[in-house]
Amino acid sequence: MLRVLVIALVALVAALMLLPRPGPGAGPVAATLLDAPRPLPDVALTDADGAPFRLDDLAGRHTLVFFGFTNCPDICPITLSVIADAIAALRTEGPGREPAVLFVSVDPKRDSPARIRAYVDAFDPAFIGATADEAALAPLLEALAVSVHKQVLGEETYNVVHNGTIYVLDDEARWIGLFGGSTHEAGTIVGDYLAIRARAAAG
Repeated sequence: MLRVLVIALVALVAALMLLPRPGPGAGPVAATLLDAPRPLPDVALTDADGAPFRLDDLAGRHTLVFFGFTNCPDICPITLSVIADAIAALRTEGPGREPAVLFVSVDPKRDSPARIRAYVDAFDPAFIGATADEAALAPLLEALAVSVHKQVLGEETYNVVHNGTIYVLDDEARWIGLFGGSTHEAGTIVGDYLAIRARAAAG
């Protein structure tokens, strides 16, 4: 019986080795691409330096967008750290090969520009931080289906519950794809981003 199982296991491994593997030019592994680029609402944000900021300011390069808040205990720091690792790896591909990274705080009551600046700088000083009041953010959150709600913990305290999706914008600041879920890997982001950009370059 054991001999039969060993032979079956060897045969399975051999079969797996013969399966076709994605090569250069293959599509993304984890990212989901939209059928066509989607323009996003022209939301008036304030960046981490206190200056006006709009998504159109991102035009000219691809961008990874992540929504969170500086008091986030887990998803935000983990995700931003993974993105930072991916960006560092992409920089080795050559100047300008990496996308811009935009962190949008969904907790404007507590996240001042100065607080956002200190937060994103801890991951990568090149990261862009921004926020806006809840009413101004609403159209953007709705367009991207970003899930956000407050979890009241006490009379003056609350937590912000949100999804861990990373959104991908093209070089015209249009939504073209996303990395879903709350767990991401730097290597996967690197490979999928290069595949996405190659697809965009091919038209």
